[in-house]
Amino acid sequence: MNRNCYLLYGEDHFMIKKETDLVFQENEIDLSMIEVYDGEDEGLDTAVTNAMTMPFLADKKGVVIKNATFLIADQTISDQEADKLINFCEMKFDQTVLVIQVPSDNLDYKGKLAKYLTKNIITKKFVINDKTFDVYDYVRKQLAKHNLKIQPFALTQFINRANSNMDNLNNELQKLIYYSYNLGEINADIVFEVISREIEDNIFDLVNSLLEKNQEKVFKVYYDLIDHNVKTTQILAVVASKFLEILYTKALMNIKYNKADIEKFFGYSSGRVYYMMKNASEVSDDILFENIKNLEELDYNIKSGRIDKDLGPELYFLGGK
Repeated sequence: MNRNCYLLYGEDHFMIKKETDLVFQENEIDLSMIEVYDGEDEGLDTAVTNAMTMPFLADKKGVVIKNATFLIADQTISDQEADKLINFCEMKFDQTVLVIQVPSDNLDYKGKLAKYLTKNIITKKFVINDKTFDVYDYVRKQLAKHNLKIQPFALTQFINRANSNMDNLNNELQKLIYYSYNLGEINADIVFEVISREIEDNIFDLVNSLLEKNQEKVFKVYYDLIDHNVKTTQILAVVASKFLEILYTKALMNIKYNKADIEKFFGYSSGRVYYMMKNASEVSDDILFENIKNLEELDYNIKSGRIDKDLGPELYFLGGK
């Protein structure tokens, strides 16, 4: 077992980050000696090569491979890259502590890399337990630690805006705490001022504008997301999911689901479901399937390096159906 290598995976991204910080603290590795690589954008080769180099003016260094989606089912990785990572773990290189972060509960246990890592390095899974976790109570308790209270309506608005995942929830919660320091009580006005809308809400607007052929609004929303450090690959993935939602809405309407049934099925607001049903009625299956196909091809071309990750989405939105 290589105790200098860690595989941290699951949907609770906040706890994965927290565990990563703890690993480096326990190994007394300074922040200045931690290198971070994106497994989606940069692959493995550079990260593993640099992990094998000696730290400069320090006993140990840390290397993080985040977004290691190559360990998720249906993702591909070359045998050469997989072997390079396996060989590094076999070396038990004492000068480097490696942390691999996978943003999913489901690893590709059939692949040789996932099989090897789960058996030969420290592996931990971080799952959000929806059955026991009360997000409203969690937020109240976190605020209470800083002598802050929150009004009921403000709490509801905060949850609606920030609760896309635990990572986002905690990031937005920290912003709210810093902004409200010494105020005593948080009202809805403070929440509206501090907390940005969920990425999904913005992309919902983007998809509606795309279907309406309103390119000015499409690019306004798109560049706003980019300015807020949302990755282009994440934007494309959520756009594709919105088109799929419209297809699902069509299918539900075909089996006589009414608006209230569809709201309950998706757990969405009345306003959002209104536009989903409107799009489902007005947009043909061919256009939806064509957009989904184009997005899949674009995603593949970006990840394989055939097209620039910034240029590709802009060309797609310019040619929107």
